[in-house]
Amino acid sequence: MSARLRIPSFSLRDTLECGQFFRFTKVMDNYLVQSSDQIFSLYQKGEFLFYEGVEELFLIHFFRLDEDLDSILNEIDQDPVIHEAIRKYRGLRLIRQDPWECLISFLCSSAKAIPHIRSLIETFCRSSGKRVLWRNYLGYQFPEPRCIETPLQLESVRAGFRTRYLIKANQCIDRDQLLALKGLSYEDARQALMRLSGVGKKIADCTLLYSLDFLEAFPIDTWIKKGLQRAYFGGRRTGEKAMEEFVSSHFGRYAGYAQLYLYHFWRNDSFI
Repeated sequence: MSARLRIPSFSLRDTLECGQFFRFTKVMDNYLVQSSDQIFSLYQKGEFLFYEGVEELFLIHFFRLDEDLDSILNEIDQDPVIHEAIRKYRGLRLIRQDPWECLISFLCSSAKAIPHIRSLIETFCRSSGKRVLWRNYLGYQFPEPRCIETPLQLESVRAGFRTRYLIKANQCIDRDQLLALKGLSYEDARQALMRLSGVGKKIADCTLLYSLDFLEAFPIDTWIKKGLQRAYFGGRRTGEKAMEEFVSSHFGRYAGYAQLYLYHFWRNDSFI
């Protein structure tokens, strides 16, 4: 039997479908979500979120419902472009993911479209994760650190050049080490992640923003780069360093929220 939680200013659809998180299945208006070893169902009616198979406290943590979203949006609402993104997608929230799952998911994302990323991650979970049953749905837990004993385990995943990055990460870092990064400055945590094979600025920033509470992180991918150039730099070709300096001063401590809103806005509204 489902329980419900009242959440003013929340969009389940935009929050799950904006590209920050990959492990969900949508059937009509119902979402079956998998995170680490959990599997649960969600649907929304108005201000109410109906859920089953998960505790309320987990949802509050997962969807960052402990944050004052309106105050955050007011702080980043600095120009007509972000203002329109907020107006159209208000209720979009950052998800607080498990850091190990987040890192591995974005290592899988390199040079892939979102449907391909989701498929690759699901195959990865099937290859090395434990089975978990939700009613008549058979899912797989996200594989734990040190779970890959041989590259042959990933043969079915067909991850290409990403395979060596997944194996290296599996050997070199675990969840506790990732969580320890929260005690560092943003720059130091970013540099620590970038010492891992396959982790550049974008993957490091995604991990810091989506799982480790570094809300100043602003991942820059192709969509964001083109969008920033067109909307804020008059169409001029601009280096990432200049972009990073701009978004840091323009959006401040919640730049990551601005990134999420701009990315979702530009990707869905054919801005680029």
